[in-house]
Amino acid sequence: MAFDREDTLKKAEKLLRQGRLDAAIVEYARVVEEQPRDWNTLNTLGDLYARAGQMDKAAAMYMRIADHLFREGFYARAAALYKKILKIKPDEEACQLNLGEISAKQGLLADAKSYFSGIADRRRARGDRAGAEEMVVRLGALDPADIDARIAAAKILEQQGDAVLASFRYRELHGDLLEKGRKEDAFAALREAVRLNADDKEGRVELGREAVAAGDFETARMYLDRETAGQDPALLLALVNIELRSGAFESARELVGQLLAHDRELRHQIVELGWTLAESSGDAAFVCVEAAVDASIAANDYADAAGVLQELVARVPTQIPALLKLVEVCVDGGLEATMYETQAQLADAYLAAGKAGEARVIAEDLVAREPWERAHIDRFRKALVMLNIPDPDALIAERLSGQAPFTANDPFADLSSEVAAEPAAEPAEGLPTDARPIPSPVPLSMEPAPHAPAPDAAPPIDKPQKPAGTVEIDLTRLLGDLQGTPTMPGSPTPPPDRENLDEVFQDFRDEVSRQTGAAEAAQHLKLARTYLEMGMPDEAIGSLQTAARSPRHRFEAASTLGRLYRDQHDLPHAIEWLERAAEAPAPGVEDGRALLYDLGVALESASETARALAVLMELQSDAGDYRDVAARVERLAKVQTGS
Repeated sequence: MAFDREDTLKKAEKLLRQGRLDAAIVEYARVVEEQPRDWNTLNTLGDLYARAGQMDKAAAMYMRIADHLFREGFYARAAALYKKILKIKPDEEACQLNLGEISAKQGLLADAKSYFSGIADRRRARGDRAGAEEMVVRLGALDPADIDARIAAAKILEQQGDAVLASFRYRELHGDLLEKGRKEDAFAALREAVRLNADDKEGRVELGREAVAAGDFETARMYLDRETAGQDPALLLALVNIELRSGAFESARELVGQLLAHDRELRHQIVELGWTLAESSGDAAFVCVEAAVDASIAANDYADAAGVLQELVARVPTQIPALLKLVEVCVDGGLEATMYETQAQLADAYLAAGKAGEARVIAEDLVAREPWERAHIDRFRKALVMLNIPDPDALIAERLSGQAPFTANDPFADLSSEVAAEPAAEPAEGLPTDARPIPSPVPLSMEPAPHAPAPDAAPPIDKPQKPAGTVEIDLTRLLGDLQGTPTMPGSPTPPPDRENLDEVFQDFRDEVSRQTGAAEAAQHLKLARTYLEMGMPDEAIGSLQTAARSPRHRFEAASTLGRLYRDQHDLPHAIEWLERAAEAPAPGVEDGRALLYDLGVALESASETARALAVLMELQSDAGDYRDVAARVERLAKVQTGS
């Protein structure tokens, strides 16, 4: 015999009026069993179970209805039922989870946090660590403004072994924190992201730049290498700095060579780097200076090469390699006076380094060339003493007396006539033609004789001037600007002529682009209204979609979008936006009813009979004989039952 729903319901109502609660429950249960989607009867049965004290069964009935409403997107009604369940079963975790999800969808973040935090606490209390961590991760994805929750979620993901997702979460944090102006926290998050994902080359470059800009080269070395520096001259220069500070001179020398091969003008920056290193490491400074000097020599600019080396030895007087290089440059470039001065510095450097043999050779040459200079004789004596020569003064006197004359090789003898050379004296018997004997002895205790030839005045070697238009680059500033090159602001341009309607709205759009959050949504909503008033619905759609992102303006924006799409006969989009509007609180009762009516009609037009019936029944239960709802419900019910 076919099941008669109406007869069974009448029987259940009679039993209920007779006070026979258990018997009525049996009849209502028969209806639900035959028609499990009879939500009204399910709700009635749940109420009867609650009256009978059968709370688990009551909660189960309510849960079936609430879950259905949740799946269908009727979040407000679903939330009401979930809360009803929690009143009779306060620890029902499934309800709390769904309430948290509904609150999040409705933009009620504080409520969502409360539900999820409560679940985490209860799970933690009962020893469910994995379950508690799941909630921590969920909380971290809930509110972009809750930085602490997001960091906690990333840490949990790392502990769970999901380094990739944890790195992604830290990367997102980095970007958001930079936008908020929290630079220090942003780079702390980026460091975590790179630690978890060593392949994040972009992150490594950014961290390297930041560390270099702060002068923290130890930290920069953790992130910068040949791969991350790529072909960026600024990063390569920073890497040279790092390598030099760590003593990796050969690697730095190779890098500097590449930089100069790419752009010779970088030698100025490389030299500046050398000056910053000179105080702490003369050897590191020399790597920079030598590379710049070689570049100048390759361009046949010996004066520039000598000038840079002279500045280095002025800063680091005992830098023997630099002095040797300077002598070499002077000889090759014909810079005679500078070479003699450099030889004196080189002899002093050898003496300071305890290299007496090398110092003696140079000192002898200097004394042979300028025997009247007491400084040269003093250098010679110091070298002899260090070599443990017996009676060094007697040896010096012997040399100066001409009995065992000095010989001084003239490296400029074969230079062209443009290079000044001293007149050669007659060679002594048995001496080579390029040797110059000392014609008369100079007593050690006497000042230079009045008739002694005065030394040539050595013209000062001026550091070559940079070509006109060359910009002096300060390395400190360069390293501080690694994250970008400032540009000069351009002069303002006059506003364009407004020749069409798009230009009429341009200022409005510009203003909207500067707004964020609710303010932005309000501006877009205002712009959309203007478009609609002017009969431009297509232009209004984009602004309405933007406005609908804000919970405050979602109802108006989404409902307007739904009706626009409905009028354009685009039912899928109309239903989508009308449903989104239904998720948001309506500004008034009539607004909410009108929205449900339009949604029900749209669903009916799209042949989604069941959903249309559910919406219109909900409206009918709230508003009674609203418009033609009763007729529509009756018609849809017949379609559902096939009658």
